[in-house]
Amino acid sequence: MSQIMPPFSSTNTNLSKSILLSGRLLLLVLLFISWLPNSVFAQFEDDVEIPENVVTFQARLEPEKPRPGEHVRIILDLKIHQGWHVFSVIPGEGDFAPIPTTLTFEDESLLLIGPVYESNPITAPDPFLDMVLSFHEEQVSLFQNAQIPQEMNGGTVWKNSGNLSYQACSDRVCLPPKTDRFSIEIPLGIGETRSEYKIPQFAVDNPPEDISELEDALKGGFWSFIGLAVIAGFLALLTPCVFPMIPVTVAFFTKQGESNPRETLRLAALFGLGIVGTYTVTGMLLSMVLGAAGAVQFATNGWINLAIGLMFTLFAFSLMGFIQLNAPGGLGNIVDRWSRHLSGIAGVLAMGLAFTLTSFTCTVQFVGTLLIAASQGMWFWPIVGMLVFSTVFAFPFFLLGIFPRLIQSMRSKSGDWMLHLKIILGLLELAAAFKFFSNSDLVWQLGIIDRNFVLAAWVILCTIAALFLLGGINIHHVRVELTGGSGFASAFLFAMLGIYLLRGLVGVPLNPWVDTYLPPVLQTFSESRTGFTTSYETSGEVKAHA
Repeated sequence: MSQIMPPFSSTNTNLSKSILLSGRLLLLVLLFISWLPNSVFAQFEDDVEIPENVVTFQARLEPEKPRPGEHVRIILDLKIHQGWHVFSVIPGEGDFAPIPTTLTFEDESLLLIGPVYESNPITAPDPFLDMVLSFHEEQVSLFQNAQIPQEMNGGTVWKNSGNLSYQACSDRVCLPPKTDRFSIEIPLGIGETRSEYKIPQFAVDNPPEDISELEDALKGGFWSFIGLAVIAGFLALLTPCVFPMIPVTVAFFTKQGESNPRETLRLAALFGLGIVGTYTVTGMLLSMVLGAAGAVQFATNGWINLAIGLMFTLFAFSLMGFIQLNAPGGLGNIVDRWSRHLSGIAGVLAMGLAFTLTSFTCTVQFVGTLLIAASQGMWFWPIVGMLVFSTVFAFPFFLLGIFPRLIQSMRSKSGDWMLHLKIILGLLELAAAFKFFSNSDLVWQLGIIDRNFVLAAWVILCTIAALFLLGGINIHHVRVELTGGSGFASAFLFAMLGIYLLRGLVGVPLNPWVDTYLPPVLQTFSESRTGFTTSYETSGEVKAHA
C-alpha cells in the first residue's frame, strides 16, 4: 500500500527556510548600499577612470601608391593612452593567456604573405596569471606583408574594410575586448611592376620612403648636411653588421704584418680608401639599377643575410683555430706568378668590398635616404654624403689596419694574450652570425631562429667566454692561466652580459638598443587555441569607425 507524501515534508520546510534567509540577506545588502554615501562611489569611479579613447590608430602603406603585382607592406600605428597597455600578437603561452591583438581583413583578393609581426613588445612576468606576458605601452606598430593581385586595374582605387581587435588594461582594471572597424582606400598606380617591390620587405625599422629628412638637412646649408653625414657614419659603427668586421680586420692585417711589416701602413690606407670608393660606387649602382629602394632590397634579401652569416661563422671558427683558411694549390701557383705586392693590394681591395657589402645591411637608414634622392635626379648631395659617411665609417678600420704593427712589437711582452683575444673575438663573431641567420629566417618565414633562439645562443656564448677567461674550459687546446685582474674583470663582464640576456629569455624587458638586434615577435596563434585567425592589416587612406 503506497504512502502519500504530506504536502509539507521536512525537505520542503528546509528549502523554504533557505529562501527566506537569502531574501533577508539580500534586503540587508540593499539597505547597506543605499546607506553608503555617494563619495564612496565617486572615489571608486575616480580610481578606474576610463579615457574616451584608450587606443587610437592610423594605417599606412609602403609604397603609398602600389602597382598591380607589387609587394606591399601594410603598417598599422597604434597610440595607447598613458597608463594603459594592449597585449602583443602573442601575449603569452597557455590556455589562460590574454586575448591577442589581431587584425582581420574582409576582402580575400589581397594576397597576404606570412603572419602579422610587430615592433618589439615589453615582456614581464604576471604574478596573478603566473605566466610571462608580452604587451605594448604608449605606441606599437603592426606589420603585414601582402601582394596586390596582378589582375587589378591600375589607376583605380581599391576599397575594403577591416577590424582591429584588442584588449586594453591598466594596472587596476582590464576592459572587455574591443573591435574597431575601419575602411581603407588604396590608390593603385599605373605601369609595370617595379623591381624594388618584386620581393617582400620584413625590416621592422624601415628607412623613410621620402626625402624629408634630407631636405631638412639641406635647408641648414652645406655644413649642416656634412654634420649629418658625419654623425650617421659614427652611429653606423655601432650596428651589428659592422662590429664583427673588427676581428676580421685585425686578423687580416696581423697576417700582412708578419709577411711584410713595412707594407702594413700603406695597405691600411688603401683599405680605408677602398671602403670609401666601393661604398660610394656600390650605393650609386644600387640606386641606378634597383631604383629608390635598392639598398633596402639588398639589405633585406634572405640569401644575402644567409651568406653573411655563413661568412662570419667561417671567420669565427678560423679565429678560434678550428679551421685554416688557405687558398687552394692551383690558386697558390697563380699567385706565385705575381708579386707579393700585388697579392696584398688584391687582398685589401677584396676585404674592402666584403666590408661594404656586409655593412650595407645595417646602414640603410642613412644611405637609403641618400639613394632615394639620387634616384630622383639629385646626384651631387648623395655623392658628397656617401663620401663623407664612408670616410668617417672607414677611419677606425684604417686605425685597426695600423694596430697590428703595435701588436707585433708588443708580442714578446704579452705572451699568449693575442691567442686568447682571437678566441674571444671568434665567439663574438659567432654571436653576430645569429643576427644574420635570424634575418634570413624572418624573410623566409621559417620560424626556427626566432627571438628566444637568438637570446639562448647569446647566453650560451657569453657563458663559454666567461668560463674560458676564468680558465675553467679550454677551446681548441688553449686554456687561460688566470694570473691577473684583467682576465677576471673580462670574465665578470661576460657573465653579467649573459645574466642580463638570460633575464630577457625568461621575460624581463631588455634595453630597446638590444631589442633592435633581435628578431621581432611573429603571430603564430592557431584558431583552435585562441579563437582568432591570423590578423590582417590595412593601409592607404584610412577611415576608422570605433
